[in-house]
Amino acid sequence: MKVLINDITIKRRIRTATGDLTYLMESISKYGLLNPITVTDNLELVAGYRRLLACKALGWKEIECNIMPALTKFDRLLIEADENLTRKDLTISEIERYEDEKRYLQSSGIERIRLWFVRVFKLIREWIRRYIFRRTD
Repeated sequence: MKVLINDITIKRRIRTATGDLTYLMESISKYGLLNPITVTDNLELVAGYRRLLACKALGWKEIECNIMPALTKFDRLLIEADENLTRKDLTISEIERYEDEKRYLQSSGIERIRLWFVRVFKLIREWIRRYIFRRTD
C-alpha cells in the first residue's frame, strides 16, 4: 500500500547513525524501492528508516509500505532490531563471485571467451576440492 511520506511519523529509533545514503538513493533511483518500509496502522515507522530518508531525499511524495496493525511498543522495538540484526552481508567470496559475474556479463568478444574459460576452470577446481579432496574452503 502506498502512503504519503509526510504522513509517516518517526519516533525514537535504535539506529541513530544512518550513514551515507548516496548508494541507497542511487539504487532506489535506478531500480525503485525493492523492499517496502513497514509502518503501524497509524503510520508510525517500524522498519525502513534509511529507505524512508532516501526516498524523501529523492523528492518522493509517496512510498510503498507494509502495514502491521496493533503493534505494541515492544513489538515495534523487536521488529526494528530484527530487521537490522538478522540481515547478513555478503562474504568476501560472494562479493568476488558478484564481481566476476558482472565483469563477464559486461564483456564481449575475445574477452568474454577468456572469462568463460576462467569460469569453467573455477568450477572444475571447486568440484575437485569438494568431491575429490572433500574440502569446502
